[in-house]
Amino acid sequence: MKIRYIKSDELTSVRASVERRKELQEKLKELRATPEGVQNSNLKRKAVRSMQNITGTLMSEDRPIAKVQNGIITESVEELLPLYLKRTKNFEEWVSSRAIDAHRTHSRLLKKALRLRTTDDVQTALAVNAATVTDRYWFKPDGSSAEYEDIRFKENYFDQLALRGDPDSFSRKPSRTPELTNTGSFEKCWKLIDGKWWMYKSGNAEECFSEMFICKLGEKLGLDMAHYEMDGHYIRSKDFTNGASVNFEPIHSLVDDDEDYEYCFEVLCELSPDIARQYLLIIWMDSICYNMDRHTENFGLLRDIKTGAILSLAPNYDNNIALIAKGYPSDVTRKSDGLIRFLREFLASSNNALEMYRKMKLPLISAEIIDECLDEIPIEVDRDYIRDFILNGQARVNEIIGMDEDQNEDEDNTFGLML
Repeated sequence: MKIRYIKSDELTSVRASVERRKELQEKLKELRATPEGVQNSNLKRKAVRSMQNITGTLMSEDRPIAKVQNGIITESVEELLPLYLKRTKNFEEWVSSRAIDAHRTHSRLLKKALRLRTTDDVQTALAVNAATVTDRYWFKPDGSSAEYEDIRFKENYFDQLALRGDPDSFSRKPSRTPELTNTGSFEKCWKLIDGKWWMYKSGNAEECFSEMFICKLGEKLGLDMAHYEMDGHYIRSKDFTNGASVNFEPIHSLVDDDEDYEYCFEVLCELSPDIARQYLLIIWMDSICYNMDRHTENFGLLRDIKTGAILSLAPNYDNNIALIAKGYPSDVTRKSDGLIRFLREFLASSNNALEMYRKMKLPLISAEIIDECLDEIPIEVDRDYIRDFILNGQARVNEIIGMDEDQNEDEDNTFGLML
């Protein structure tokens, strides 16, 4: 029992706090007694029991980088650990983050076809040793003699089930598939084509157009972009890690779910000013092209497999909730644009970011470049609207940064991206 002396002038507030605590405890009991509360409690207990059985080694290719005992990291090679584990040592959360989104309709079909009887993210990821296409981390359970060559993905017989719910996939025998660790909320899949992995993603015409347009615009401006192209009704992108020749880690590893511009910028500045500049280019493009969905799982870092060194920001990818993906924004002038306001507020509070922008010699988007992009995309849109929307966005952003056309058109149109 702990005893605390309470001053007389504190007595009223302490009594109120005690009463409030009692009320909350009663509400918690009521919630736990509901069917949903009982289910959540059972799932948590089941997850704890599962973690207690997880003992083995976290690997990077065939190199041991951490010992895991009953779900707890007991020793590790710090410089090679995934960034999230370096920061938190929370092995359960790290493994869970690698599992397919259980809310995707096709993820449930996939688990059924694979005879995978679990709703637990940890067990879902561990069904394929928590391996992914875009890095070389994996879990080796105690007693296993497996090597990286044994567990890495060499085929995917369930791509069509993950992408479009293909009923014929249920006739296939269960086999290792990268879909169990293919994260994200959209129905998607990995396809292996001529020895290279491609990410296929579903979407409507406006979403596919927006992704394609921003990719082409960035490429024409000389920015580091993940390459996208159409393949029939789907949009696809080549694996930018080139078969995990580098390790990709989402920025969530460092900032959790906090996507605040200033916070992310400061964290990246501590890693490298060059990487912070790369981030500024991404949110510059996001602001002009109205990307409403930049979050901490769709941008990240590339690391050297052998040394763990952080090399650069990953190419700009996942722009399918931008531009006209959810309809044509009503304010084509961009004078009351929410995303541009976010940028303005960020730069008003971060002089460091503002000065970086002013020294970067940002590229100039012209009507001619926009038309070239439009000509190369086989999806009909309101071309005049797209042209005006992008050019007006660029003008508003340049006003905020304090740049004029002469600065944009500087002969040395490089962005300080080489590390």
